[in-house]
This record gives sequence, C-alpha cells and structure tokens, in this order.
Amino acid sequence: MPGNAHIQTLQRGVRILYAVAGVEDGLTPNQIASVIQVKPATVYKFIRTLEAEHLLVRRKSPLRYVLGHAITELKTLDDQRHLLTVSGKVLIRTYAKLPEANFALIEHEPPYTYQRFCVEAQRPGVLVRRREFQQAPYTKASSLLFLAYSHPDEVENYFRTFPFELHGKPSWKSMARLNEFLAGVRRTRISLPDFPESAFGGSVYRLAVPIFSRGGEVIAAIGGYQMTEEPMRTRKMLLRLCQEAAQEIMDSL
Repeated sequence: MPGNAHIQTLQRGVRILYAVAGVEDGLTPNQIASVIQVKPATVYKFIRTLEAEHLLVRRKSPLRYVLGHAITELKTLDDQRHLLTVSGKVLIRTYAKLPEANFALIEHEPPYTYQRFCVEAQRPGVLVRRREFQQAPYTKASSLLFLAYSHPDEVENYFRTFPFELHGKPSWKSMARLNEFLAGVRRTRISLPDFPESAFGGSVYRLAVPIFSRGGEVIAAIGGYQMTEEPMRTRKMLLRLCQEAAQEIMDSL
C-alpha cells in the first residue's frame, strides 16, 4: 500500500462519528448509511464496532445511535493531561512509601465517577491506566466524596440516576445517615465510610481525599485502599500519604 494511502475502514468510522455528532435525537443505521453513502449492511458492521468501543451508544424506540461516553472521555483526558501527568508520578512515589496499599486517581463526570489510573499492591510499581472504569455509587469513598462537594443540580441528577432506595439504602439505611456522612466529608475533607466494602475476596478499608483547583473546586481525588486485616498503624499512614499526595498535586497545578 502506498505510503500516502488512507485506510478506508478508519475513514468510514470517523465519517460515522461526524454524521452522528450534533444530531440531537441520533440517527438510524439507514440514515447513517445514507449520509456516508455506503450500504446499510456495511454500515451496521462499523456501528457495532464503534458501539463496542463506546464511541456510539444506541437508543431504542426507535433504534437510533448517538455519540458515546468514550468521546467525552477522550476530550476530558486531553484537557487534563497536565493533571494526569503530574498525578501519575505522584502516585508512583506515594506507593513506594506503603507498598501493601493501593492508590488511585479518581475524577468525576457528573453523575459518574471514574478511576483514571492506580498503583496496586498486586502489581508493584506499575501505573495501571483505566478506560471507562466507573466507581460504584454510595459505597466507594471517591463517589461519596464527589457527591459531598457536588452542586445542588448535580446532586439532584445523582439521585435521579442512582435512586437511593435501590442503590444507597442497603448500605446507609436512611438518607439522614448519608447526609450526616456527607456533611462530615465537607468538614474534614476526608471520605472514610464507616462500613467495610467486600472486594478482592475479603473486606476493604478505603478512603478518598479531594484535589482542589486554585479556584477552590474539587477537580479530582486521591483514593487509597487496603485489606482491613492490615495493622491500624498502616491505616493512619494511608490517610497521611493520600493527603500528602493530594497536596503535592495541588502545588503542581
């Protein structure tokens, strides 16, 4: 293939994304085929691939496609490349001080919370980059931290997306208890749920601390977690290291 030849399949994929972009109600497969001038059977294969990568998402009644979350995630990652670059280096250094623990950088795209990358005890010294790694609502320290600092309209959207009766009540029992916890997060700048979470074949102790912009907005969080059987002294050290990591990142922004 000549050096300046274009890859037709890639071109068609890009053309599909541009065709769907900006169309409020999305496009049907036949409409997409008409716009990019290929057969419907052919365009459907491209659509399935783009959907699998979350570049497109389907809506039903009638069946239509709109841009998926992966598009906005790419934009977010590019906009925050300095934060991500600095944070990755800080996480590696922080992990070296407490190798039995796990550390992560988490960001919020209301109402969803995503882990961007982490350093885990089971993979010493390796910065693991995540793609669309969503944190569960109500039980993850990071999700609760962002909820505590969310604006009223974001809080409303959160509860609409993740109804408390279904997602939150099993852990919190009442909205009053959850609100009391969120107030404590804002007061202490620490999200430290008082109930353990089951993961990794055991019970996990986890916490999260905020990373503030120069304007005082929470733009990310440092999360730390370890198995609950670890000594109490390491819990205190885990909190201190997360706070120091967050401060180091803020000083670099």
